[in-house]
Amino acid sequence: METPAAFEHDQRLSERMRRLMVSFIVVVAVAIVAVILMAVLLADSGSIEFEFIGIVPGAFVVLLVLALWSRAAVRIQVDDRLFRLQLWPLPFKSKVPREAITLAYVRQVRPLRQYGGWGVRTRRRDVLYSVGGTTAVTVEFHRNGTPRKLSVTTDRAEELLAALSA
Repeated sequence: METPAAFEHDQRLSERMRRLMVSFIVVVAVAIVAVILMAVLLADSGSIEFEFIGIVPGAFVVLLVLALWSRAAVRIQVDDRLFRLQLWPLPFKSKVPREAITLAYVRQVRPLRQYGGWGVRTRRRDVLYSVGGTTAVTVEFHRNGTPRKLSVTTDRAEELLAALSA
């Protein structure tokens, strides 16, 4: 039987990331519409032959991926046994037994500069889960004798740190 979570939070995109994603979706949608309209006009004039079979489904796939990413969230859970992270809608998950955690602390990160972007990013034995924001909780632990770090950006860093320290 699973124990109730001492801390549970779905960290959604930061407001800044959300505005960036919406802007990017609008730009991509406008570009796709422009390409389709240009292709239709050129096809009607007889200067080129154009197939919609490839571009229209591809355009919708791009928009669907962007729309899904704009709804991304990191599920953070802490109970008496485990510290768990999961990036939705992707299948990335991390679990750290609480007894393996040697140190937990809050730090400032710059995901794009330090890790090369957002989502689940790895730098050697250091993993970051980020959907925006710069305040992260980092836990240091050992797995198979190797020191590792697992960080997550969250707007509830102090609460998460308190749950990990309890």
